[in-house]
Amino acid sequence: MSDFSESLSLPGGLYLEASDERFRLHRLPPWQAGPADALSAQGSARSTRQLMSGAMYAGFSAAVAAAAGPRPSSAQRDVFLRYVHGLAAGWRTTGVTPGAMRRAADRLEERGQLAVAAHCRHVAEEETGHDTLAWLDMEALGLPAATFVERLRPRTAMALAERHRELAESPEPIAVLGYAYVLERTSLNVTAEVIAEVEAALPAGVFATRCLRVHSAVGSDIGHVDESLEFIASLDAWDRAIIAREAFNTARVMGGGDDYPGDDAMRDLLAELMQPTPALACA
Repeated sequence: MSDFSESLSLPGGLYLEASDERFRLHRLPPWQAGPADALSAQGSARSTRQLMSGAMYAGFSAAVAAAAGPRPSSAQRDVFLRYVHGLAAGWRTTGVTPGAMRRAADRLEERGQLAVAAHCRHVAEEETGHDTLAWLDMEALGLPAATFVERLRPRTAMALAERHRELAESPEPIAVLGYAYVLERTSLNVTAEVIAEVEAALPAGVFATRCLRVHSAVGSDIGHVDESLEFIASLDAWDRAIIAREAFNTARVMGGGDDYPGDDAMRDLLAELMQPTPALACA
């Protein structure tokens, strides 16, 4: 007898199964209709974790498969320059979250989904001001923040921000929880070691990792992931399916191509904005 209590069809002919301990994915042949979704009436945090992990894995894998050309490794990039690019991206996504979550809450409230609306408002409150952290980090580095974010518009971050807005207005606004989960979960890849590497690349005496620290494995997001899982698990099967499918879609957007313009382009932009990199300043 199978130990998989949750099963869900995903775009692209994928079929996801999840248990308390693991998930597995099947790719169905084009001529075969996928089986019906079969999620348990009452979810659990453990099986929901696996369901969401499987959906994310499938989404990122689909993005990688669709990408053209090889992807450069992070070792091929200057840590400081890559981080500065990430600040522009982080400012875009964090700035949208409070408004999108409040809009989703309003629409959910109109439908009578009061508990979900309250949860979305809670998320909005927790995330309010995080774009300011990214802004302060840019200013701490001597960047003219307003000009910088106007000039540097990371494609993936722009697409994610737009998706968040669209989900809040979509026929199923509860899908914003799938989007939020992916961003929270991927932030846990930012470990203490990653933060230390970034801080070592910053100019001496400059503290410019406020936003990075909050959205990391040493910040508040580690608690947000567990909190989100508990809440999603408490929802009915229909809503859990919507949220898991959006985790797939958001992961596919997030993994849909490397938009870092390259070290040379970043150096040129910073030089134009009168902000040399540490390496240039020491030359």
